Amino acid sequence: MQSFDIGLTRRRLLKYGMAGLGLAATTPFFGALADTISDATQTFSGPLISGKKKDGPYRIGFANGFSGNSWRAMAIRALELEAAQHPDIAELIVVDGQNDITKQVNDIESLISQQVDAILVIANSGAAVVPALNNARQEGIIVAPFNLPIDGEGYDVYVGTNPEIKGQSSGTWLRNALGGKGKIVALGGIAGNSYTAAGWAGAQKAFEGSEIEVLAYRDTDWSEDKAKVVMSDLIAAYPEIDGIWADGGQVTAGASNALLAAGRPLVPVTGDDYNGLLKLYAAQKDSQPKFDIGLISEPTWEGVVALRNSLALLRGEELQRDLVITPKLITKDNYTSYIRPELADGVFVDTNLSTEELEKIFG
Repeated sequence: MQSFDIGLTRRRLLKYGMAGLGLAATTPFFGALADTISDATQTFSGPLISGKKKDGPYRIGFANGFSGNSWRAMAIRALELEAAQHPDIAELIVVDGQNDITKQVNDIESLISQQVDAILVIANSGAAVVPALNNARQEGIIVAPFNLPIDGEGYDVYVGTNPEIKGQSSGTWLRNALGGKGKIVALGGIAGNSYTAAGWAGAQKAFEGSEIEVLAYRDTDWSEDKAKVVMSDLIAAYPEIDGIWADGGQVTAGASNALLAAGRPLVPVTGDDYNGLLKLYAAQKDSQPKFDIGLISEPTWEGVVALRNSLALLRGEELQRDLVITPKLITKDNYTSYIRPELADGVFVDTNLSTEELEKIFG
């Protein structure tokens, strides 16, 4: 398997996708932040996949694992807008697994029975969906997981971050921010979810050999409100908490607000590109000297690339199978390039959606 880093910017990546699809570079795709977060590294790997040309119009299915937060709402809207740009897409069918592994498997089987041409998927479990996706490929359906890898190689194209590497990078940042020692709590997403499990595994590798003591790990369903409740319990149990590791910015925003409500000092935190956390940092950094951020975004436009790559294979084109995105670390030194003070807390700022679209979603 060959892997190489071609050092594309985000803008160049999206142009690459359009060129591969024969679209004009002036396609009105880029949002207001198109050039703001343009420094993610994209690494292509895996075998070269040759598509088998199939006449359109195409019917595309998206098996979403759940739709319980604003990241998913933004990802779905980005997909809908992208699908509308392609005259050869007849229908985009979006199904919601409701955070239930069995339901998501049933959703995939339903998409197969509806004879869609491609299935995009964010898996609740990277293992449980494999048999259903294998069935899809046997029916000639393109399988394109994004955001979360699936187990094995039973897919056609993948795009997303590497959650374990991402967790290790954020864990390394937290370790350094604490000078290699301190008491931390870890807050994950959904119990049993492969993404959060891989991220936490990576973070624990980063803590090996240090004097970082993990007081507790708790799941929060990637919910700001639940994270605040969970953190309140941890605050009551532990008189000293020096740092918070989490794989979601909404989680650390909720946890930090719990610290504020308890009259405890804010501490170094990890997370992603959640606007509410960036706004909280901007508001509190001057009065909270220990408050620090080490954030790695999870782009909501990953599904757009997955859709474009699926269409390329349906049109008989050739693609390298895997595309891993490594966003740049957001810290106190560069956060002003990412924060959107005029927009809602729930916005994830690494997005291709326009300000107008974001205002429609968040009101």
